[in-house]
Amino acid sequence: MILLLVPSLKKLLDSVAYRNRARGKAEIIRAERSVGGPQQVSSNGRRQTKQGKGKASG
Repeated sequence: MILLLVPSLKKLLDSVAYRNRARGKAEIIRAERSVGGPQQVSSNGRRQTKQGKGKASG
């Protein structure tokens, strides 16, 4: 009986662990953005590259 429950329990634990890791990564990203972390996001939602920062429009 226990052997039937082990695979589903392992999947449940893997799912919980994945969600915890994702939540932790998201929290780190939010913290970096709130203090002006290493990568700034432009108004269109994309990260600026070194090439795009210095170009003049016109």
